[in-house]
Amino acid sequence: MINEILSREMCAKCKGCCVFDDSDAWEAPAELLPTLTAGLSVCTHLTKNGCELGLNKPIECAMYPFRVMRMGEVKVIAVSKFCKAVTDLPLTKLLQFVESKQEEFLAADVVRKYNDEYVILKVIT
Repeated sequence: MINEILSREMCAKCKGCCVFDDSDAWEAPAELLPTLTAGLSVCTHLTKNGCELGLNKPIECAMYPFRVMRMGEVKVIAVSKFCKAVTDLPLTKLLQFVESKQEEFLAADVVRKYNDEYVILKVIT
């Protein structure tokens, strides 16, 4: 999904979305939680070439750095401030991407509580 706006090489170079510490373990897909340890954990599927799961990765990973989040009664689509490669893209490109992927994001049915480490790109009514 993210490869539509970023190259695989750019993502593989960073790998920040595959590393979790105690403050962001909530980001990890449920199936990875048993593999996380206190302190710093690296996803067990991360190789030197990127994710070994390819197209079979958990939806949370495929969507990252975008998230569907709940703010009270409202859902929003937001982007993590920590994915510099994405946040450096022009806002118009991010908004077009969110618009084109909104149905996929919502269909994934993964909604997290809003976290201010994310920037809201779209409010879903």
